[in-house]
Formats: sequence, C-alpha cells, structure tokens
Amino acid sequence: MKMSIRMSASSVIVLLALLTITEGMSLGNLGSDSRCRCIQTEGRRIGKLIEKVGIFPPSSHCKDTEIIATLKGSSKEICLDISAPWIKKFIEKMLANKKP
Repeated sequence: MKMSIRMSASSVIVLLALLTITEGMSLGNLGSDSRCRCIQTEGRRIGKLIEKVGIFPPSSHCKDTEIIATLKGSSKEICLDISAPWIKKFIEKMLANKKP
C-alpha cells in the first residue's frame, strides 16, 4: 500500500514538473524572439484588405525593418515587402494621417 502511494505521489510530482517546464517554454517566446518575424513578404496590392499595420524597426534580434499587416475579417497577419512602391506610399499616407 505504501509503495502505491509513493508511486502516485511521484507520478504527480513528475507530471507537475513537466507541466511547469512546458508552460515556461511557451511563455519564453512572448517577450523576445531571437530572430526576424518575417520569413516571406507580400508585394501584391492588398491595401483595401488591411485593417491595421505594425512597423517594427531594426533591433538586436533582426536587422530588417518589418511591416506586418493584419487583414480585415480574418485577422490574419502577413508581412509586407517594404521595397514595393505601393507599400511605401501606403506607409507614408498612414504616417501623414497620424501627425497632429
């Protein structure tokens, strides 16, 4: 009887340890990612589909400026090609509208 209680207690401790480790691993990526977010970029004209845009300047984790757009309806995020002419105009217009 004592052996089964010890086995059960040991199993619970191991399970809790595993849950703690996996939770810690998943939370570790929230604050800082050690690489660029954008692997592929979109250059096609999709301005009317964009709900919001995030601009991420170069940092110690990524040497590139990254522009990530959230699409209307689906909330899907895509990376935009900052060298595409329409994106440059889109960003300029967006920044001009934010000025007081």
